[in-house]
Order: sequence, then C-alpha cells, then structure tokens
Amino acid sequence: MKFHDGTDFDAEAVRWNIQWTTDRDSQSVMDAFLDTIETVEVIDAHTVKITLKYPTFTLLPALAQYREGLLIKSPTAYAKFGKQDAQQHPVGTGPFKLAKWEQNNLIVLEKNKEYWKPGLPYLERIEFKIMKDGVTRATAIRAGEVDYVSWVPREHADRVMKDPKLQVWTGKGSSTAFSAFNVSRKPFDDPNVRVALAGYGIDRRAIAKAALLGRGGPQWGFLPPGAKGFQDLSEVYPYDPEKAKALLKEAGFDEQKPLKYSLITHAGESSLPTMATIMKTQLAKAGVQLNIEVLDRPIYLKRSNGHDYEQLLNASSHMLDAYDRASSFDRHAGVNIPNHQDPQIDELLDRLRQASTEADYLKAGEDLQAYATRQMLYFGIATLPDIEAARDTMQGYVFMRGFKKRFETVWLKK
Repeated sequence: MKFHDGTDFDAEAVRWNIQWTTDRDSQSVMDAFLDTIETVEVIDAHTVKITLKYPTFTLLPALAQYREGLLIKSPTAYAKFGKQDAQQHPVGTGPFKLAKWEQNNLIVLEKNKEYWKPGLPYLERIEFKIMKDGVTRATAIRAGEVDYVSWVPREHADRVMKDPKLQVWTGKGSSTAFSAFNVSRKPFDDPNVRVALAGYGIDRRAIAKAALLGRGGPQWGFLPPGAKGFQDLSEVYPYDPEKAKALLKEAGFDEQKPLKYSLITHAGESSLPTMATIMKTQLAKAGVQLNIEVLDRPIYLKRSNGHDYEQLLNASSHMLDAYDRASSFDRHAGVNIPNHQDPQIDELLDRLRQASTEADYLKAGEDLQAYATRQMLYFGIATLPDIEAARDTMQGYVFMRGFKKRFETVWLKK
C-alpha cells in the first residue's frame, strides 16, 4: 500500500503517526483518546506492537472511529511541508487524493489510481463546493446543479423529501446542540445557579419544536440518542420557571437584583441563534436577563477556546459514545469547555478510561452522563439529526448518519 505521494504505508508510518498524535505539540484532537498508550514498537513492515499504560476498552474504538479515527498521514509529506503547512496538504492512502483546495470555495479530489482496493473508486473526480447558505444548498440540489448535499437545512427538508428526483437520508441524531457555563466565573461556580438556568429554567421540548421544525428533539445529557450508551435524562430537570426563580433567590438574585449575563453562539448551525433567542424568552420568566452574542464562527471559536464567555451554545460533531465526548470536559487531556476543577469528573473519566470490559465501560459512561447533567456542567439542549440528499442518479452511497461521508463505492447513473 502506498501513500498518495508514492511513499510506503508501513508499520513505521503507523508508529510515527501515533507518536505524532500523542505529542502535545501536535495539538491533535485525537491526543486525548490515545493517552492510554505507553509505547509503540515496529515488529516488522506490517506489524506494530502497542503497549498500554493499563488495560482499557477505549483503544480500538479510538484507533478506528473516535472523531475521524487515527488518520494516517504521510511522514514524508509532513516533513516536506512542515508543521505549519502540512494541514493544507493532506497526503493519505484513501480512494481519492487532493487535487485542489480553494478555502471557503472549492475542494477537488481525484481518483487514487493506486488505491489498495481493486476496482475502486468508481468516480474519476469529486468537486466539493462550499455553500454556507442553506437556501443555496437546497436550491442547488433541486435544480440539479449538484449531485449531493451533505447538510440539508431543516426548513427545506419537507420540500426536498417530496421531490421525486431526489433521495434523502436521515436517522437518529448523532450530533447535538450543547451548552456549558464557564464555572470558573461567579455565579456559575454554584451548581444551584446552573441548575436553575439550564435545568428548570428552559423548556427543551419547546426549543426543539420551534428551532428544529420537528427535525430533532429535546436533550438533557451530553450524548445524543444515536450514540452508544445514550441515557434518557429527561426526568432529571422538568421545565419549572418558578423552581428556577426560587433557586436563584437562594443564590441572591431576585426582582430587585436580577441575574444578568451573556451567552455566545454562532450561525454555523442555523438553529443555534433561534435556540438562544427562545432560551432568553424562557429565562425571562424566571427573572433572568440574558444577553445573546451571535458571533462569526472563527471569533466564536477563539473566545470559546480561551474561555472568554459566561455561557456558550454550540453544535457538536458526531458522537459515538461517552468517551468520544469526554475530551470536551477532561481538564487533563481535553479542551475542558466548562473550565471546571471538579475531582469527581476526573474520577469518572478515569473509570471510563480504565474500564477493561464493555459492561464496565458502558456503566462508567452512564454515571458520567448522570453526574455531568445533574450538575449542569456540560449538557445537551437538542438533538441534531443529519439530513443528506442526492439526485436519484447518484448510486452506491452508504448513509452513516453523519459520522463519515464515504464516496468509495459511489457511481453516477447517467
């Protein structure tokens, strides 16, 4: 097997990639999932030996599928382009290789004629057009200007589904609209304040119905229903603005001294600003004055990564299970979105990370979901099922509920 640059994909390339991923300087999102690895040794050209710090169930799913899984890049290409430019020149072993990349406009892939699966892929070329506007995407697929759309806007889903020349895929949500407070700031260091605001203070069912137009549902925990080990925590905090008001009064906030704070979000997921607006209206019933900042996504990411917020509202990528989501609030190996210093979270994450059987792993994940939700430390607002569409001439596509987009076996009936 060869990389797209003609160099060998072998055991040394795998060893180099694991070492690169677990090197903190790489800032790889997969570092948090592979920190259980002690050493990696090359046995022969086709074999590596991975020694773990302790027995764990997490290694195989981490190598195979968490986030993108362990994406293997060409060490030669990385050395050629250097740390700063290598991400702009991805060189892998897949069925298509990068031919052109105009940021925020166009990505062109061409067939890898040396692909290791005989006869695949079928397509000679794929052009990904960047269309940020949902109306533009929906119009383009209905007019036949494109063959496939990866993200059909919910407000156009019914019209797209009724078109006899289109095929549509959707299913259980694997991603979610989630929220978190910056618990290093007062009064959000108080769990009762967080419970008042995000537990009893908002009506998730109303949010999902109005913002998602029936194409999604309410969510309390941090895992969406399409993920393994999902827990239905809807009974933990029913919507109760009077109870929210009472908890806030205990914390020192009332009509004379209302709680005033800001929430940041973005429109990369079109439903987020609508959700935030509904949350503002609902929290007003509990005497809370919420200010909403809808930011350009790059600015949002800069502020969220720097913990420059009181509360945030964001859309997740696709989650497979509890450990797949855990990097979002692991203060030792992840980004720690809530900015917490909670030793109980640390203990639960260690249990999850060190579980050696699937049963122990799932139980640890359930306990982590329950604790994070009861503390309103890191929590869901609504599910976000993927809706993908294609012309009826596109054949061979396998819908993976948004986890991956695979065009390896796709062909056009024309």
